[in-house]
Amino acid sequence: MTNTPDDKMLYGKALWQQVEATTDSAEACGALKAIPTHCETREVYCRKGKCIESKRSESKSSDSTINFQVRVVENLSRKSEEVQRHVKQEPDTKDTNNKHFNPFLPYETALYVGELTDHYRCLLNKFNVMDHHILMVTSRFEPQQTPLDVEDFLASQICLQAQDGLVFYNSGPVAGASVEHKHLQMIPLPLTCPLTARDTFPFEGLLSSASIADNPTETALPFSHRVIATAFTNTTSIEALTAAAKHNCKSYHRLLTDLKLSPGNDGMMAPYNMLMTRDYLWVIPRSKDSHEDLAVNALGFAGMLLVRDTNQLRQLDRIGCLELLKTVTR
Repeated sequence: MTNTPDDKMLYGKALWQQVEATTDSAEACGALKAIPTHCETREVYCRKGKCIESKRSESKSSDSTINFQVRVVENLSRKSEEVQRHVKQEPDTKDTNNKHFNPFLPYETALYVGELTDHYRCLLNKFNVMDHHILMVTSRFEPQQTPLDVEDFLASQICLQAQDGLVFYNSGPVAGASVEHKHLQMIPLPLTCPLTARDTFPFEGLLSSASIADNPTETALPFSHRVIATAFTNTTSIEALTAAAKHNCKSYHRLLTDLKLSPGNDGMMAPYNMLMTRDYLWVIPRSKDSHEDLAVNALGFAGMLLVRDTNQLRQLDRIGCLELLKTVTR
């Protein structure tokens, strides 16, 4: 008999069914504040082990292509002030007397999906750009910049087992985190923009062509990073899920060591981003949160960027997607 997680915990098919049901009810009551966008692509070409910004006319038939997905916010004037403040990264005037406002304690009940483990619960992202964007949040307060541990990877593994997805983590404000309470996030795959895209996310082809295995690896991307293969189980056995989590946690620490990332005297990590799918885990050290007011969080390092309007899109086109990533990394 399979030892599954405790009956009060959500996992497997039931977890994702609850994500979908909670989404429907949160949309109906107005708790979800979706940010309207349209999606455009920007091509980057990889040749002889290097990825570069270039014009289509300069590309060769032997080049591989990364199609960055750029989501452009639209019709913001029609949305509530709360959504507008979130997109513009402005503080909520309700919370000016509470510098460390925590939306996870207490959490908004309409966004609550359920418990994942004794240490983690699942919530919906209130300000979602993509459908079914979930948060894995510690049940008790922990600082966002503490190193990840097996419990963090177990929560991630439970969600990835329930739904193919992209887990990502922003280690502090410089890495794109807007909340100090420890949390990871996941968006379901595939992410198609446009619908003819062949990969489930923009960097998948690059990662799959890099012969990534059980050792830290660099790809053709022109900034500091390391990638390693993940352990994944498609069963709901708590033993198998925990074993995969332990393996991935060990791999994560190998990447940190390879990148010379370690906690400071206060126990907090230097800024970095971590991303994980059923196949890959990768880490990118950060130097700043934005460049010329173009903000980058972990999703940028999967090939997905968000701009506030067409003016920022033109600005991004002037700088270039790869150059933007280079400027915010260590």
